[in-house]
Amino acid sequence: MREQLILAVAGQAFAEAGYDRASMDRIAQLAEVSKPMLYAYFGSKEGLYVAYIERTGGELVARLVSAGRQDGQLNRLQAVIAEFLGFVEEHRDGWTILFREMNARRPLAEQVAQLRSRIVDEVRGMLEADGSGLRPPGSEGVAEAIVGAGESLANWWLKRPEVPLHDVADWYVGLTRAAIAAATRTDP
Repeated sequence: MREQLILAVAGQAFAEAGYDRASMDRIAQLAEVSKPMLYAYFGSKEGLYVAYIERTGGELVARLVSAGRQDGQLNRLQAVIAEFLGFVEEHRDGWTILFREMNARRPLAEQVAQLRSRIVDEVRGMLEADGSGLRPPGSEGVAEAIVGAGESLANWWLKRPEVPLHDVADWYVGLTRAAIAAATRTDP
């Protein structure tokens, strides 16, 4: 329980200040634990950061996989998008950190890149299993496009929180359906 609290406040600190400027003293203060306790749990600031990324990213992947079990392409698509956007809405700090690391050059970015690859693989698997006829390389390219569009849309939405989730979800479903349709279209 204490570890989860530490990870939650660490996420706030990392989202606000970034990895380099976030201080272990501040995280300890926010979590109401001693700084040595932080080191006992996580070993280092990097260990704490990696634990946060793994927990947050793992939750995102689990939610997407669970939603991807819906029957029917449209139901599955809507469920996965709703879970993704629900995650972004509930975990603004987590999404901010994950996306920041996707674009960083630090060694920690490699772990987030692996997480992103898992998400792309899940989307690719859903595309190949849904009866659309998509196969590699088309399924791979469309999966990358869908994930990239979601990342961009989520980042835009965080700057415009007054836009209702259902509107953003409808736009994302439309973009995704268009990408799938374009990739499955055959020339006469």
